[in-house]
Amino acid sequence: MSPTLYTSPAPDTREVLHALPLPAVGWGTVEALAAVDLARPQLPIQLPADVTVVSALTTVVFRAGEHAVKVYPPGTSCTHLDDISARLAGSLTAHTSEVGAVATEHGVVTLARWLEASGESFWPELGTLLRRFHTEHDRTDLPRWTPLSRLSSQVTGLAPEHASVLLAARATLLTALAEVRSELGYGVIHGDVSPSNVMRTADGARLIDLDWAAVGPREYDLAGAARRVAAGEMSAEDYQAFCDAYGFDVRSWPGLPVLNRIADLGGVAFRLWDDRQQGRPLDWLPAEVALWRDAL
Repeated sequence: MSPTLYTSPAPDTREVLHALPLPAVGWGTVEALAAVDLARPQLPIQLPADVTVVSALTTVVFRAGEHAVKVYPPGTSCTHLDDISARLAGSLTAHTSEVGAVATEHGVVTLARWLEASGESFWPELGTLLRRFHTEHDRTDLPRWTPLSRLSSQVTGLAPEHASVLLAARATLLTALAEVRSELGYGVIHGDVSPSNVMRTADGARLIDLDWAAVGPREYDLAGAARRVAAGEMSAEDYQAFCDAYGFDVRSWPGLPVLNRIADLGGVAFRLWDDRQQGRPLDWLPAEVALWRDAL
């Protein structure tokens, strides 16, 4: 396959800019439950009175009988969520919402069929599933990938000299991304690949949490595994099995350093949010900002 150049989206291209905001400080399970109660009359399925918390971080997920209820913070775009669900509807490799998102003052509520796990998922299996997902949705129309879309909101309130360095680093990385040539080509990417976003069911494995699905370089979905093995978070044997299953080792791709730096800066943005959410000091920030004066 001939390498293809990644081109930045045109001004009128659909972008995931403010579609998925992070929660404001203080938003969490209580607010998500309030959103579910407000959304009940608008849902086509009657949910049981009692729901069970499954996870809570930037979104809150509940189990409600035979359904999974996922609540996003206020300001999340229903159009974005519905667009992904509609365009991936009927997927053999991805699991999405069944009904349209419902916006309430306390959050945006989505509903999907609950998947019963039949066992733990591992990286080698994920390599096979990811290859099938990329092939199945090779021509599915979704917004272009727009990395670091949350950074502008995350640097709000920082000292101007700190915010300007991080925003300049983003600009540098996006410019470098525009020069990247993909060897695997462009198509729908999941955007947050890990075994935790795979459900192994009796009907086969499915990718879940498709909030960041977009059209981008397929290498992006492989880069996370490469970073994990480099950090010692994955064994060399599991990584090799993952690569063999997918059919490509992203470490041989010249564009990987750019994607890694994009991921690193995304980690800074998330840490800013998390520390503010938990009331922790940002005393680490000046040293971190100094590292970003040279983004590459």
